[in-house]
Amino acid sequence: MNNLDEDIIQLAQKLNEKLKIDHNVWHKLKGKKINRSAELISAALCQLLISSNEKDAINYLEESIKWLKGINVDKPCPSKKSSL
Repeated sequence: MNNLDEDIIQLAQKLNEKLKIDHNVWHKLKGKKINRSAELISAALCQLLISSNEKDAINYLEESIKWLKGINVDKPCPSKKSSL
């Protein structure tokens, strides 16, 4: 895509920032397929719009589909139990 409106690029970047799983909640959300898939789709959109990087965009989308189909699974980290 050529000559994209700067507003579109900024919106894609803002969306990506909102959907990116922050390291503070990584252990809580890393196993949730909707969160992981949305994060990957957003990354794919940024790769396509900002970098015209079709290969990485496809890779991110394929990984996203695996999350949605339940092929990729990552269990949440166990919560710490208080010692008695």
